Amino acid sequence: MSSQTKFKKDKEIIAEYEAQIKEIRTQLVEQFKCLEQQSESRLQLLQDLQEFFRRKAEIELEYSRSLEKLAERFSSKIRSSREHQFK
Repeated sequence: MSSQTKFKKDKEIIAEYEAQIKEIRTQLVEQFKCLEQQSESRLQLLQDLQEFFRRKAEIELEYSRSLEKLAERFSSKIRSSREHQFK
């Protein structure tokens, strides 16, 4: 095999190698973009869930306080009613 033929063959191999590298790089960039979109989407979902549960906790706290007030009012009403019955 002449050096000229070997040189051409080496050049072809290098060109093919570089083309494969370029294709792999393109695929990786596309995959990275997909992963980035998924991450952003999941992050947004987590933020929405965080806001939902924060608001739910506020509502439940308000509800429990209202129930405590209601129970206290009726308890005091029942106590005063019993006190009047026994007098």
